[in-house]
Amino acid sequence: MRTLHTVLIVCLGTFMLAAVAMGQASKDGVITINGGRTTVYMKPPSPVVAPAQPPSADLVTIYSNLGTGSNVYNAIAGSGVLGRQVPGQPRPEWLANGFTPTADHTVTEIQVGVTYVSGDNEMVLSLNEDNGGVPGKVLHTWHFANLSAFGTCCTLQTARLKTGIPVKKDTLYWVLVRTSRQGVDTWDVWNNNISDFQGSFSNNTGQGWNQKSIQELGAFGVFGQ
Repeated sequence: MRTLHTVLIVCLGTFMLAAVAMGQASKDGVITINGGRTTVYMKPPSPVVAPAQPPSADLVTIYSNLGTGSNVYNAIAGSGVLGRQVPGQPRPEWLANGFTPTADHTVTEIQVGVTYVSGDNEMVLSLNEDNGGVPGKVLHTWHFANLSAFGTCCTLQTARLKTGIPVKKDTLYWVLVRTSRQGVDTWDVWNNNISDFQGSFSNNTGQGWNQKSIQELGAFGVFGQ
């Protein structure tokens, strides 16, 4: 009769084999499943932890699912941010996560947990209005390069504004992460938040933005006055 420990090992091994079999692309222990949408790091995460930079002092939290210490985001799982020519990937993908302020605010800072797998090491971040359940008008755009490697924690990309952007109570806005026009082979990962928080999600796989659904969100925070 099998022991519980043996059964768990067998089940884990079966899951790992199935995950690899379903993977659309792999690179040094990184695989994708769900048609390339989910990226998983199959090796132990890096023991080296880079402390996350906190938001600027005196800012209020408009929205945040970021953790603290060495658990700011999930270092080994997230959603792929993909250019249109990533080897082995079936399609490109851009991502948008929504947040709804509970009061009127002015956004002056946004932090996201995005890491890098291969290709051009860069990403584009924007704050967008809503347009009927998909990202609409771009309110501001930032460009980042030299992201930390997927499987590491806890570097954040911090976007700042000297002149803030007003956001309204009970109104949906989108934090959007995409590749640049030049980054056709970029493979980044918007790491999952550490607490499995769900919320408004939209993605674009080359055919326009999909109507919002409720899914696990990438790690991000929005701060301001």
